[in-house]
Amino acid sequence: MGKNMKMAPGMTDFLRYHTLVRVFNGNIALWLHILRNTSRDDSDDARFLRWLQGRCDSEPNLMQRIRETVDSCGLWPPPQT
Repeated sequence: MGKNMKMAPGMTDFLRYHTLVRVFNGNIALWLHILRNTSRDDSDDARFLRWLQGRCDSEPNLMQRIRETVDSCGLWPPPQT
């Protein structure tokens, strides 16, 4: 994607949820830790994750619902067990 092109915010968040579940196994703190250690603590990803962390604190079932949604959409299937 070109330097001046931006992805639609909805698509960006959609991909963030998939990355959070598939790459970080739902561990918001781990992703934030990596962003901090790579000088990206002020990135859009970090802001999204801090917002989501607050939501998860007030909605205990939210991460499970996110996992179920990611699993059901078919973009990035869960690993075979």
